[in-house]
Amino acid sequence: MAILIDDSVAMRRALQLSELGLGLTSPNPIVGAVIIDATGKNVGEGFHQRVNDLRHAEVVALDKAGAKAKGATLVLTLEPCNHEGKTPPCTEAIIAAGIKRVVFAVSDPNPIAKGGAEKLRAAGIEVISGVLEEEVRFSNRAWLKKISKNRPYITLKLATSLDGKIAAANGSSKWITNEISRSDVARLRSECDAIVTGIGTVIADDPALTVRGVERAGAKFAPTRIVMGKRPVPSGAKILDESAPTIHLETNDLTDLMELARAQGWNRILIEAGPKLVGAFLNARLFDELFLYQAPTFLGGSNDFTGELEIRDISERMDLELRDFLALGDEKRDLRLHLLAVKD
Repeated sequence: MAILIDDSVAMRRALQLSELGLGLTSPNPIVGAVIIDATGKNVGEGFHQRVNDLRHAEVVALDKAGAKAKGATLVLTLEPCNHEGKTPPCTEAIIAAGIKRVVFAVSDPNPIAKGGAEKLRAAGIEVISGVLEEEVRFSNRAWLKKISKNRPYITLKLATSLDGKIAAANGSSKWITNEISRSDVARLRSECDAIVTGIGTVIADDPALTVRGVERAGAKFAPTRIVMGKRPVPSGAKILDESAPTIHLETNDLTDLMELARAQGWNRILIEAGPKLVGAFLNARLFDELFLYQAPTFLGGSNDFTGELEIRDISERMDLELRDFLALGDEKRDLRLHLLAVKD
């Protein structure tokens, strides 16, 4: 059967749909799916969003397509699952719907769920894999990291001056960056399962660490807030309000945080903290990416975000890969740098 729409075009739409589920799918991956009929028309699409709907993306798309799915092509970002968990295997739904051709980007690395492609081929369905694989892998990097390394994907977020300061000499730090940058941080928070800070930051700055003004597909986001440190959280602290759950992890041991994340099934956690906790992640090389929001200003003093970093010689330097950068704002524009850890 000749397909009149390029597979990559449909895959880009599936990728776009999958990202609507960021922050809503743990412990599952983000997945988007599109169904294209013989004329090249999109007759059904969907994405996974476990918070509001247990159905997987391909099942959502199949339900929307209905009878139009018969003889059509299913394009999705991840290989269809082949196991029964909280929902039946997606492979069975695909076969039952009469789908003739399946195109996916990334093979499922989860040993529990993999094998979908083989089952579909055995049922006489044409299966194509690897379409836009690199792009889809990056988009789904948090879940893929969790599966491969048995720990969540760890994002560090920092707001600094041009000279790398996170606060003025007297400790004041509100606000270094502009309002557009702060809105961008809210979006970043919405993509994560938990936001981690230190008790020192809670006492000094009283942050709420909530997601404000972000909505995707009608979903509301409330990442769990984690406070690390042995001192008590002050009564009345904003981080204890009812806008999101809060856990006080009364330890400074990052291993305890990783154990909590594994128990919760989190895909991605965001670290928004002071130099001591950030330094602990940096020194342990326990991070995957860094979002650095840099304001065009100087603060001077000694409040560096790298103050705890244990580097004594140039040979010990910590190199990062610049993924992209973006100017945020109109007049007083901040620079957002997205940097990736250089490792495994």
